Amino acid sequence: MSFASEALIAAAEARGHHGPAEMARQLEVPYLNVYRWVTGRNTPNAVGLAAIERTYGLTSDALIPEQAAA
Repeated sequence: MSFASEALIAAAEARGHHGPAEMARQLEVPYLNVYRWVTGRNTPNAVGLAAIERTYGLTSDALIPEQAAA
């Protein structure tokens, strides 16, 4: 499964949220989760994807392209 971390980073920066620490505060999730997402080590779970959609307006289809094709 491939996660489009660059889309998350771009959406965060567009709102003035630079770096994983600021993104974690805005998403209300642990810093380590966000750090792992933006470095490509992990993919967000359902709770993380919901927080990303709520905060940045990115859907799971935009973040996990293969999921839309399946």
